[in-house]
Amino acid sequence: MSENTPVTSTSILNQAIEAVMDLIDALGLYATITRGALGSGDGLSCEIGPTSVQSVFLDKNQYIPVDLTINGRHSNLQTLSDALNTIHESLTMAVSYPYGNGWEIVDITTLTEPQMVGREDSNEWLMASALLVKVATLDKEPEPAPAPEPTPEPDPEPEQE
Repeated sequence: MSENTPVTSTSILNQAIEAVMDLIDALGLYATITRGALGSGDGLSCEIGPTSVQSVFLDKNQYIPVDLTINGRHSNLQTLSDALNTIHESLTMAVSYPYGNGWEIVDITTLTEPQMVGREDSNEWLMASALLVKVATLDKEPEPAPAPEPTPEPDPEPEQE
């Protein structure tokens, strides 16, 4: 694993999503992925769905499963389908994931396989899918346990005559 370069967000979740976007862009697909709604023309976009912390540990670190919707538009259905399927195959089969200051992606799985949503009046195809990006926060170092109290020495037994 390697730390991402450069991160523009200070939010742990946004940093993790930017790292996923970098992984997708590294695949060299027909378009770079953007955040938010699809613009006009061929493109790829992503956005976080409803997400909440699943686990909080005693050291206050957290496990956060993030639903990430991936949308695509292209005039050629095969190109679009190949791109979305490549994203899912590559990210879910990876053996290491990015991390940053205070967070780590521990796994990525498919929530919804790429599916055709429809075709626009401009003859561009639309597809959608969803990934589950599993993020762990690491910014709280566990405090050392307090030193144990010394065990008092037992009173000596009285001498017997």
